[in-house]
Amino acid sequence: MADDPTNKDSVLENLDEVVDVALGEGLEPPEPESAWERRQRILDSWTAIILAVAAVATAWASFQASNWSGEASDAQSASAIARADAGRAATSATQATIIDSQTWLDWVSAVAAEQKGKADFLDSRFSPQLKVAQSDWLSGAKVGPDGVPEVIPPGTPLELPSYVVPEQVESNEDAARAEALLADADRYSATSTKFVLIAVLLALVLFFASVATKFGNPKLQVLLTAVALGLLVFGILRVLFLPNTF
Repeated sequence: MADDPTNKDSVLENLDEVVDVALGEGLEPPEPESAWERRQRILDSWTAIILAVAAVATAWASFQASNWSGEASDAQSASAIARADAGRAATSATQATIIDSQTWLDWVSAVAAEQKGKADFLDSRFSPQLKVAQSDWLSGAKVGPDGVPEVIPPGTPLELPSYVVPEQVESNEDAARAEALLADADRYSATSTKFVLIAVLLALVLFFASVATKFGNPKLQVLLTAVALGLLVFGILRVLFLPNTF
């Protein structure tokens, strides 16, 4: 069956029309834009930009709030662990101090009873920290040839600054670390709360920008758009000045 040349011409004409429409050729120029349409176009453009930026800023603020909340939780857990370590070290320090004090009191009794063998035995059982303090305690006393003081000095070596129990030092360090971690947790939590408030503020931006063009009153449209823009700028500045995690 032979092809109909008329159909071919019709198809070509339709194709030319489609090309002309796509290229914008042969179209009538648009009617001049009225002042109302121009204002609406500008407002629509601004609200679209505000909505896009506010959406990204809200997501970032929510992300930061979640991160800082996690940091606060981790710091609180670490603080609790450090505090438990401090408690265990303090218990060990108390036990060591009790043993040292009892050993030293027995040594004093042996010296007073002139039981040199017992005194020497107890002296050999002194802990390293008690030996250091004992040496300082006896430094100003007159000691006989047998190493026993002729007159027992006042006070006790356990009262001297040189008597330092390692477990007590460890306990103090753990307690200080626990306090520092707890302070960090409070600071992280406060930062998380600030980001939450910023996210709420940016949600208001989304609300005002989305309803701005829904009203027919031009002044109300401009007012809502301006409020949304102002809150957006304030929220972004707050995000930039707060510490951010990555």
